[in-house]
Amino acid sequence: MKRYQLVPVGDQAISIEFPNEINPQVNLRLQALARIIIQSKLAGVQAVIPAYHTLMVTYDAMTTTLASLEHQLKQLIDDQLTAPLPPRRTLFIPVCYEEPYGPDLADVADYAGISAADVIKKHTEKSYLIYFLGFLPGFAYMASVDKQIAMPRLSKPRVKIPAGSVGIAGIQTGFYPVTSPGGWRLIGKTPLTLYRPDAPEPFYHAGDEIKFEAIDKPTFKAIKQADQLGHYQVKVVSENA
Repeated sequence: MKRYQLVPVGDQAISIEFPNEINPQVNLRLQALARIIIQSKLAGVQAVIPAYHTLMVTYDAMTTTLASLEHQLKQLIDDQLTAPLPPRRTLFIPVCYEEPYGPDLADVADYAGISAADVIKKHTEKSYLIYFLGFLPGFAYMASVDKQIAMPRLSKPRVKIPAGSVGIAGIQTGFYPVTSPGGWRLIGKTPLTLYRPDAPEPFYHAGDEIKFEAIDKPTFKAIKQADQLGHYQVKVVSENA
């Protein structure tokens, strides 16, 4: 496992930093570390915030010191770096890539020099790790898409993107859980409700794998109705199943 460093951030946070890259093994290790730090209930720790290759730990400077927390974190990290990673889940998310749900699909196809059908094939033939949630409630940052279709963000973001839209931004892919502005290239839309204000957290988590499945418009409509009635169950496959 690649080495890390502990970097003080202001006077009430420490950043656990691995090499600056999008690496699934590094991120899964960070997710495991985040759970262990939370479970350990270290004195003064207030929040644990994962990103692609960093894990921010905020603390109350009136309860603990930087030196004390660094020492405790180093022990937890060194122990965890040699421990097996927990099993993962793969969630299968239906997506309709047909008009009007994929307004940028043709542009992505032109960028890649392939057909729209081939873009859909490349987007659906692999699974994507959720590295972290951020930007919006339930917005999942996932990677990595096939480099051929890794089109950069729009130069001018859209003011309003419908909830459920699925997009690409470089090697990242993700879905918009709520209606919002955004600059990702939209290639499809899921009929599922991704964010519910009354739910404590979404049905997917950092560390999960997402596999997109192409559906047509009639299926989109049927799944949307079932989901709204609470009758649709997302297919989930565990790594050790």
